[in-house]
Amino acid sequence: MTTPQDPYGQQGGYPQQPGGHPQQGGYPQQPGYPPQAPPLSPGELSRPPRPKSVDTAFLLWMVGAGIGILSSIISFITAQALYDELTKGLDPSLRGSLGGGPAYGTAIFSIILFAVWVLIVFQMRNGANWARIVLAVLGGIGVISGLVGLAGFGLLFSIGFFGVIQALLSLVSLAVTVGALIFMFKPDANHYFKSA
Repeated sequence: MTTPQDPYGQQGGYPQQPGGHPQQGGYPQQPGYPPQAPPLSPGELSRPPRPKSVDTAFLLWMVGAGIGILSSIISFITAQALYDELTKGLDPSLRGSLGGGPAYGTAIFSIILFAVWVLIVFQMRNGANWARIVLAVLGGIGVISGLVGLAGFGLLFSIGFFGVIQALLSLVSLAVTVGALIFMFKPDANHYFKSA
């Protein structure tokens, strides 16, 4: 028995294609719509494993953060000696107008920045492309700053042992930053960040 709403004589709940043929795929369909897509496999749902280049970039960024914190501590220790060396030839009245001493706030502020940097590095390792971009921009600024800072090595060497250590840490930090930037943008790392 057919009804006007059911011209093909099918029972409710078992839709068929016109002509009385059952649908393919086992999923009921509304007429006029394409068939449903098959479910995704677990391999299609998961992102690719983290490549070694991302792990290497992560380690280099962490080493860079450690060097930066150590350099900030040394900068805190050598601030007075550096201030004295810079103002050695100045008139005492000019020396007093410079503020009377070194700025320790910069060293403390940089340690706080390194803590934020470490959080961003962990986000990069987890595949956050925004974190990779932030690190690339900050790393590029750091490389330029490090290259400009090479001009001040003579002053650092003149304040003694800690100045020499600070200069060497700056060189190592520059190399580590360049390495981290290179590893972050290797082809396998690019694929990892695009799939995240």
